[in-house]
Amino acid sequence: MVVGNADIERIAGELIVKHGPQAARVAAERLNAMIDCNDLGGRDIWACIVRVIHLRQGVGPIEADGDGETD
Repeated sequence: MVVGNADIERIAGELIVKHGPQAARVAAERLNAMIDCNDLGGRDIWACIVRVIHLRQGVGPIEADGDGETD
């Protein structure tokens, strides 16, 4: 099964509509299921979906400031 960027964007959008702020959690559960059954293709797709959901909802990766100190 080939899944393109348009499909990933569509799936992410559908999950956001259906699950709102919980969409990333739902997608991460699917990602974990793919990892558990060693489905590398499914893992990659769901990792992309989680990323798109985070980008759309304004939740990005946390970046360190690099000084090694905690505030």
